[in-house]
Amino acid sequence: MKRITSRNNPETIFIASLQTKKGREGSGLFLAEGEKLFREAASKRNGSSIDRICLMESAADRYLPLVSDLLGEEFIFSDKTVVLSDPAFEKITSEKSPQGVISVLKSIDFSEKYIKIDKKGFGVFDRSRILALFDVRDPGNLGAIIRSAVAFNVTDVVLSSDCVEFTNPRVVRAAMGGIFSVRFHIVNDFGSFVTAARNAGRRVFAAELREGAKPIDVIGLTRDDIIVIGNEGQGIPFEISALCDESLFIPISSASESLNAAVAASLFLWEQSKAGI
Repeated sequence: MKRITSRNNPETIFIASLQTKKGREGSGLFLAEGEKLFREAASKRNGSSIDRICLMESAADRYLPLVSDLLGEEFIFSDKTVVLSDPAFEKITSEKSPQGVISVLKSIDFSEKYIKIDKKGFGVFDRSRILALFDVRDPGNLGAIIRSAVAFNVTDVVLSSDCVEFTNPRVVRAAMGGIFSVRFHIVNDFGSFVTAARNAGRRVFAAELREGAKPIDVIGLTRDDIIVIGNEGQGIPFEISALCDESLFIPISSASESLNAAVAASLFLWEQSKAGI
């Protein structure tokens, strides 16, 4: 295994850079902190997505047997297992009280990127349960939405390119391991996705309170339908909702203006699950 004692070691600096969007985009790597996420990465991906494991020196004795059990002894005796002194580990963590284990993961194993999607390209979604998100910016919201998506058997999450990254540490934390159970599709031309989905025979509904929108419970949602959840403050722009089959809303008390995006997504998925999850 590799041992690092300095906060200024080049590898320490590199791993710390993965806390930033620039660092993640430049390397194709991201961080998942804590034992639960390490176990998820090791079991659901058979360790194939793990670039390296970082252990805090004071916690190494606790985690080395776990690393050996889940990834094999040869993983420990390679430079993929990195033990950092406690001060060096503090530089790479975003947690106030870190558990002492951080997985460095390959983002390409979780996602695909598209400029646009045509009808032929939509074949990648055949038989998939899909949730689509447009310009969702809050990391906590995206993480909570991913967690709910997994609960309702969504297999594919489509993100417009201006959504917060699913690799953001706050998203990874809030998703509670959900990122390991879905595949992400990041689309620059979100309208092309909506059009391709409809051309492939899927109904697409914009979740919004707009003139002509219908209550969520009257449309008869099926598992093949796709719900589009929009930006927390601005919702879904007209040019996107105009491409959808219809707009749907969740009836709520007049005492409240709207629902949180993650709560709304969960309710739409629950309604859709009535057709079978």
